[in-house]
Amino acid sequence: MNGLIKLIGAILAILGLSSKASAKKKAAVKKIDAKKKTIKKSVKKVDKELKQVKKVQQKAKKPIKRKKIKDAESFLKDFAKKWKRY
Repeated sequence: MNGLIKLIGAILAILGLSSKASAKKKAAVKKIDAKKKTIKKSVKKVDKELKQVKKVQQKAKKPIKRKKIKDAESFLKDFAKKWKRY
């Protein structure tokens, strides 16, 4: 009877130790998951900013078409009309 109690106690002790070890592992995994979430958020943010920068770069590559100026008088008249609206 005494031997049976010792055997049951040993089994329970082993199970108890394994549950403590698995709890530690679970805690470590939770920490890693939390870090992973923050990293994903920061990566999304950086990707969004990068997308905006690339958009601006593409816009800057396109040449701006300008009118050819034939004489100074017509240019000044057009310029005055343009700024008269504001």
